[in-house]
Amino acid sequence: MTKRMFKVLVASSLVAALAFVSVPAGAADVKARIPFSFEVNGKTLAAGAYQFTTNQSMLLVRGFSAGAFVQTNRLESRKDSQPKAVFHKYGDRYILSEVWLGSGTGRTLPEARRSEREANFERVVVPLT
Repeated sequence: MTKRMFKVLVASSLVAALAFVSVPAGAADVKARIPFSFEVNGKTLAAGAYQFTTNQSMLLVRGFSAGAFVQTNRLESRKDSQPKAVFHKYGDRYILSEVWLGSGTGRTLPEARRSEREANFERVVVPLT
């Protein structure tokens, strides 16, 4: 059991390292201090400082001790010119929904299917730098 967990840890670390290395210098980076724990692609990340890096269709969220990456879709808006992270709040759960990089461009994350009870959510916006 311990060997299997070690192999899974090594494999996931390798994937994360390759994702980090494969992000080109031209990728967009923004930073923020997120005051609550939140979910990205089914992974829960603790409150803290994070860097959001986008590259074509991928978003990499990196913190001091954890990170996650997810495939995204491009967003464009003439109104949303400030960098920000948008979360959907379901009760006490926060799920990353959008990342706006400034200049009217951003990325939207796919929503996991929700039950009828979770259909209503509160939109929470955190400014990025």
